[in-house]
Amino acid sequence: MSRVAWAELANSPGAAFLVAGEVAPCFAGGPRDDDPFDSARLRFAANLIVRTCSHLKLKGPFAVQPLRDGNTLVIQCVVTEAADFSRLGEATGGREVDASLWRGRRHFKLDEACHESLLAIAGLPDGRGAGRRARVAAREAEEQSRYRWGQD
Repeated sequence: MSRVAWAELANSPGAAFLVAGEVAPCFAGGPRDDDPFDSARLRFAANLIVRTCSHLKLKGPFAVQPLRDGNTLVIQCVVTEAADFSRLGEATGGREVDASLWRGRRHFKLDEACHESLLAIAGLPDGRGAGRRARVAAREAEEQSRYRWGQD
């Protein structure tokens, strides 16, 4: 099925399953000084889970939500079908935890080993537009260098 808005599935936890992954500090090269809120790593992890769900060809709808829990980065994925929950839990290596309000709940650690196994399913990220972004950044840097002429 397809990806839906988080609110559509998360507002009725009794009818859905939750798979949550804690992003390891070493994931994707670790935190960077130029990204103090770890937004890039969180977005990268969320995109990895979305691609994984898409390539697993889940039967029901799914929703993915990145969040910060204190100093911890977490990726949550909600599915409605028990078979999808099982397949996604197997793909992530998630372990069953107390379901609480959900029909079922699994937790996994998104470290380099998990990243590699999910990458085998999801494939590499779509790099379309990377060349254009690099050209725009180079053009902007050149433009800024004009204003600094003679200051070096």
